[in-house]
Amino acid sequence: MRIVGGKHRGRNLIRVGKDTTRETADMVKESVFNMLGGSIQGVVLDLFAGSGAYGLEALSRGASFLYAVDHDRVAVKTIIENAKTIKEMDHVDVSLKDYARFLATIDEKIMFDVVFVDPPYDLDVYHDVLEKLDRRVQPDGYIVCESKKQIVLPEQILSLTKIKEKVYGIKRVTIYQKEE
Repeated sequence: MRIVGGKHRGRNLIRVGKDTTRETADMVKESVFNMLGGSIQGVVLDLFAGSGAYGLEALSRGASFLYAVDHDRVAVKTIIENAKTIKEMDHVDVSLKDYARFLATIDEKIMFDVVFVDPPYDLDVYHDVLEKLDRRVQPDGYIVCESKKQIVLPEQILSLTKIKEKVYGIKRVTIYQKEE
């Protein structure tokens, strides 16, 4: 597993190494960032971050700050180690919390430009997460959801509109954009 684009391209990342964490293949990650236009601007949130691969990729591609959230201690240690490896700890805030607690306690003034939502496939919380994120995403911001391919998310949730969707083997990637 590695950073596939941007200033840290080619740098290796360590995996969490637990059955409960599913790492996204580099090919899928590269495709997701291509769907987002390649470079990333602003503040990124990586919920259910695992190793932090999505969020750290966003930093490599131009994001200014990353909030990485996971409820697993081993995952949080892995994110910190990976951020140190690419020398980005000054631009990363890592939280050991579940998604609901994080979203309920983070400063209301913080808005996100890109959010990655990649929960364990058996945890069907997409509607709840998207509804909670609706007011926390900048106009024209994106939410990228990774799910098992059987889960088809709605075309619209509040002010979030599905703009792209693609299946990769056993997973589906759905991208929403916030209306202005």
